[in-house]
Amino acid sequence: MSKLLYAMYDLANSAYTMVIITFVTSAYFANQIVGDAQLGAAYWQWTAGLCGILIALTGPLLGLVADKKPKGRIIYLERFTLFCILTTCLFWFSKPNSNFILFTLLIFFVSNYFYEIATIFYNSLLKNCSNKKNIGKTSGLGFALGYLGSVPIIFICLYLFILPEKTLFNLDKNNFEHIRFIPFIVALWFLIFSFPMIYYFKNKIKYATNYKERSSLKKIFEIVWKNKFTSTGKFLLARMIYSDALIVLIAGGGVYASGVFGFSPSELLKLAIYSNVVAFVGVLIGGYLNDLFSSKNIILICILFLIVAVIYGSLIAQTKNQFFYNVMFISFFIGSIQSASRVLMTKFLNTNNLGKGFGLFSFSGRVTAFAGPLLVGTVTYLYSQRIGLFSVSFLFLLGFILMMSVKNL
Repeated sequence: MSKLLYAMYDLANSAYTMVIITFVTSAYFANQIVGDAQLGAAYWQWTAGLCGILIALTGPLLGLVADKKPKGRIIYLERFTLFCILTTCLFWFSKPNSNFILFTLLIFFVSNYFYEIATIFYNSLLKNCSNKKNIGKTSGLGFALGYLGSVPIIFICLYLFILPEKTLFNLDKNNFEHIRFIPFIVALWFLIFSFPMIYYFKNKIKYATNYKERSSLKKIFEIVWKNKFTSTGKFLLARMIYSDALIVLIAGGGVYASGVFGFSPSELLKLAIYSNVVAFVGVLIGGYLNDLFSSKNIILICILFLIVAVIYGSLIAQTKNQFFYNVMFISFFIGSIQSASRVLMTKFLNTNNLGKGFGLFSFSGRVTAFAGPLLVGTVTYLYSQRIGLFSVSFLFLLGFILMMSVKNL
């Protein structure tokens, strides 16, 4: 029961990732608010990078505070989830006019910050509902349910708001009200499917009560360094690099598809539907293999295939069909690498430092998060979106090299 409820939060928050970050709101911002797909893509990536800096600086400290109380992590999860839901609704006021560029970027920055901080505390609860024998399956189930569960909300967006000439609630398409209303659907979805998990973990799960050990900044530091890099520290260093590449693919996929291949909003959502179904299959398989083999090996394999996909999508693919199949290939591996990373981090931690540990996990994924989007945004601005995407392959390659030194668990 606890495993399914844990996975429901992935179902809930995946709507924000798919609709706001990747496919709908990002493309709307670039094409209708900025009016220039290339410039809009750069703005969006730069904002994601700046948000990553703030997440990196505050995540470990919030984890430190949460670890001081038995229910601290679930309480923080509840609060930041609600903050994300409320700020997501503000995208309604982002009108298709260049005067709303700064406003929209600010809402993206704030809502994305709350989303990412909530994810820290969600990840830290994985150990509370699994054991060493099934932790990979539990993590995989969460990502799988998130991918598969995104399909219904994408259908809702596509067939109730984007495709019909007369939309639900008679929203004005000329003023893009049908696109601006979709964040309300995302917020409602997030609220409905996150509540059962939060309620259950807040009231039914027993937490460790031995919190006599004094928490301090030194305790955070010791997770990654004790006279030399710890095994956890080596992993976080590797993840720091390959997460930069993942952030670019997730945050910029919709903008790239619309800017380079001319995908319309409806085509983007259809692309999202198929990619989520493929990711569902991939992450279930990856979760099963994670318990049979090692998380490290799963991560290395995923990185290699993602390098191939990035090179193909940036330098070789010329048609919509070629790009479509390349996205399917990426989707198969992108969930598995995220799931395996969460599992490996959980194995490195004990019950009293999960908040601090996953704060560092977020730190590793965000401290240089500006680097990936800044790199791609700048290369895109100077050259083209294709060359910008190609630069991601170097981040994956460096992450692969660093991951080789991480201990197998």
